[in-house]
Parts: sequence; structure tokens; C-alpha cells
Amino acid sequence: MVKLYHSSLLVLLMFLLSVPWEGKAQVAPLLADTLKTLAPDTIKIGDEIAVGYAVGNSRTISGSVDKVSERRMNKGFVSNSLNALSGQAAGVSITPGANRAAVLNSVRVRGTTSLTGGNDPLVIIDGVSADLSTLSSIYPADIESFTILKDASETAQYGSRGASGVIEVATKKGKGGAFSISYDGSFGVEAAYKNMDMLSADDFRRVARQRNIDILDLGYDTNFPDEMTRVGLVQNHHIALGGGSESSYYRASLGVMDRNGVVKTNDLQNFTVKLDITQRAFSDRLRIDLGVFGSLQKNAYLTDIQKTFYSAATFNPTFPAHRNEQGGGMGSDYECQPDHQSACLAGSAGR
Repeated sequence: MVKLYHSSLLVLLMFLLSVPWEGKAQVAPLLADTLKTLAPDTIKIGDEIAVGYAVGNSRTISGSVDKVSERRMNKGFVSNSLNALSGQAAGVSITPGANRAAVLNSVRVRGTTSLTGGNDPLVIIDGVSADLSTLSSIYPADIESFTILKDASETAQYGSRGASGVIEVATKKGKGGAFSISYDGSFGVEAAYKNMDMLSADDFRRVARQRNIDILDLGYDTNFPDEMTRVGLVQNHHIALGGGSESSYYRASLGVMDRNGVVKTNDLQNFTVKLDITQRAFSDRLRIDLGVFGSLQKNAYLTDIQKTFYSAATFNPTFPAHRNEQGGGMGSDYECQPDHQSACLAGSAGR
């Protein structure tokens, strides 16, 4: 069993100075038939899209851009923010990792662009360069939208870093007004649908006698596949609060993801905290944004789950489920299986 502890801290401090200017704009009205052809979840003509340092809409953006708002994100039991994006943007392939909840997903925006270099897209979180590991640690309820830049005309501003596509993430910020608090939570269970039918200790002894096979009988009756599994519990909790005035406002959030897998000791815990403070001054000509994000991830998993289940299926059922005094398996010359499962599973029955 392997235990990993991963933590990250992202601090964002922005100073924006804006100077108002006067000008005239010509607005062309849309026909009613044109509005009917737009799906409710697609990008509207007037929707504002921020692409790096440029801000525009679908009229002014010439490249391939897809914006996934909070309403389009996947809901339910999502273990990270990448699962919230999966299947919602055309041309974006998100493949789950291995048999561990904390394994990073494989993300491809423009396919495989290099045989020797990396193919992960560039991740920009609130204007700061990050990576998929940081993105996956953000609680999905803290994300306002994803903007996917797919072609060279929109990724050119990032140079060679955007060769594999760009994912721009906008997190939720505070808003002026009365104090508000919100809670989002979910709870669920996981269970093995079916296990192999194993011989009991008495059946194992009878078959050994019928075939004249000498066995080491320790007098126990253990079903090792059942000893390895359990009913897993999955729970997510997120609380956010905010408020302020028109010139100064804030938002703070705290999230907890706790997942106990079906296989014993396959556990994942992710704790996140996020704080955003905005201050406006000089008639909105100066805006100061301060953002702090931190996460702590605890992950425990089996290094070779196939080998462990193979051992469970072939192990002598007359052996106990607990480990010996030295902390290992009940080794003997009669064993034909690789390892005792309880030597790999911390917290097994009888420990």
C-alpha cells in the first residue's frame, strides 16, 4: 500500500487600472428566426468570452473556442473538476486514470501533437499558469466556467506552450451585497456488484483429499476476496460565504471530498480552501484582486491491485485473514500464490 500526501498553494494578486473612453457603437438587431436556432446551453452572440488578455464575443473571435458554464458542467458525484468538464466540450477528450481515485485524468484538446514531448494542454487559472494537478484539486463548485481554446489562432498568444490547446478556468469571485452563505453536499455508497464464488475451507479440504493433495491446514475458514472489499462511502461537502459593498467585497469557501473505495485502504481525501477579495477605488479606475487557494490531498492505494486480487482468489482458505506477528503473510512451502493479501491491506479483518 502506498500513501501520498499532496498539497498546493496558489496566490493571485492583480492590479487593474482602467481608463474610460467615449465612443459610438453600432448595434445590428438579430432576427427572431436567428435566435430560435441557438440552443440554450451554447454560447450566445452577446456572451462575453475572455481569451487571455483579449475580451470579445462570438462575433469578434475567429478561432475555435468553447465556453462551458456552470450550468453545463456535470453534476453528481464528481471526484475532481476535470470530471465536471468531461463530455461537455466537443473535441476535448478526458480519459480516467488507473484504478485509483487520485490518478490524474488524461486530457487531450488537440489530440496527440507530439511523440516525445508532453501532450497536456496549458492550464490558466484566473490568469495564472498552472497544471492539471492544480486544476484537479479545485473543488468543482468553486469554478465558474471553462474556456477551451482549440486552434492556433486563439492559442498563438501563449506561444509554444499552447501547442496542445489551452484550458482557461475562471473561478467564482465575490459580489457586492448582503452577506450570503451557501452549502452544497452529496453522499453515496459504492459496493462490489459481484465476486467470484470461492470454495469454503471444508470444500477445499474435500477436494484436496479427493485428489490426494497435501495441504497446510491452519483450521480457519476465510473468503479472501470478501475480506478485501467493503461498502465504500463517498461524501462531498462545500460551504461558501461572501458579501461586501459595491467597492469592496469578498468570497471564501471550504470544501471536503472524502472517498472510501470498495477495496480496503483505497482512500482519498481532498481538503480545499479558497479566498478572494476585491477592492475598487478611484471611481472604478483601480481594482485590486487578491486570491488565495490551498489544497491538501491524502491518497492511499494498492500498488498492484491485479496481483492482490489474484492472490486472494488462489490463497488457501484455511489460512487466517490477519497478518502474522512479523506483519507479513503466513508463508510456507505449500503456498502457490504470490503474497498474503493482509500483508498488503492495512486495516484488514483481524488486525
